[in-house]
Amino acid sequence: MGKYRLSAGIRMLCACSAAAALLCGCEKQAPEEEPFIVVEGSDDTLSNDYIIAGIGDVILTGEMRCTYRQQKDQEISFALTGRRVDQVYVEEGDTVKKGDLLAELSAGNLERQIEDLEYRISRNEMLLEHMEASEALEISQIWVNHLYNKHYDGEGRDEAIASVQQNYRYQKEDTGDALELDRRKLEELKRELSNCRVYAGMNGVIYKLQDRLVDSTSKEGETIMTIMDNSHCLFEAEKPEYNDFFKEGETVAMTVISGSAAGQYELLPYEMEKWGEIQQFEVYAGPMTTGIEVGTRGTIEFELDRREQVLCIPKGLVYTADDKSYVYVTDEDGMRQIRWVETGLSGDSMVEIVSGLEEGERVIR
Repeated sequence: MGKYRLSAGIRMLCACSAAAALLCGCEKQAPEEEPFIVVEGSDDTLSNDYIIAGIGDVILTGEMRCTYRQQKDQEISFALTGRRVDQVYVEEGDTVKKGDLLAELSAGNLERQIEDLEYRISRNEMLLEHMEASEALEISQIWVNHLYNKHYDGEGRDEAIASVQQNYRYQKEDTGDALELDRRKLEELKRELSNCRVYAGMNGVIYKLQDRLVDSTSKEGETIMTIMDNSHCLFEAEKPEYNDFFKEGETVAMTVISGSAAGQYELLPYEMEKWGEIQQFEVYAGPMTTGIEVGTRGTIEFELDRREQVLCIPKGLVYTADDKSYVYVTDEDGMRQIRWVETGLSGDSMVEIVSGLEEGERVIR
């Protein structure tokens, strides 16, 4: 007897008729049905639009966003409230060195007060030295008179020396007290003057300079500018759930799609032992390895899972019905068939086939 095959439409009609007959007269419990698949088209013969199921690798990758950030910065603020901002010596984008004067508040007559105090302190220090020298000279003269002129006996000598010391002690104490007060006042004024000025605490570039700063009123602790050290920057991400998918010393791919640094890069995980909520990467290779603008954003691609040398087909050829997977295959006569399959890893482009399909079978696109 010859070999015949029913068309998809006839097979569908027969299936529907059989189901109706069972519903109308059969008292026996109907068996569990396979998922109902609707196959469009009436022609079971196909062109050669198929692929051959073969052995290959199935790879699943993930993505996470990252941003290029400096690792050191300094926020600059004044230490005084209520003073007028007198001068700003930098502009946004300027390069500064540690110790550079950045801005200052109006100091009033602080500098003049400091100069007056410094002069008075210097004068009193000289006066104190003169007193000590004069005291020593007078005591020496008493000793000379005692030894050579016999002007004093031992008791008279000691009384004369004590009188001289007493006289100079009062003068030195008064001068010393004045010096101590002036020195304390000078320290306070210098501290106040220092608080009127802000200096760079590190080398870097000025960012986020406050607008219309000159002639504004200062507020203690309010950031007026930021210094960023661009000599050491890293790409940072905030995906701690992916930490285990990276390895020290193994590069990962990153893409920057816009800006002067656009292109494909290779990154290396940076100090993974310190990773927590933030993951850091340094540039290993790419269009630019230095001079990347702070704030540049990229997308890191990394491997989540893989199956090597397994039976696989393109993932677009696997369909589902009632949570079961199936594919269309064609036999040597070019006839279409539905084949139920068990899938494994679904990768970026390929799907692992665990069972239901053999290597070399033709899977319809």
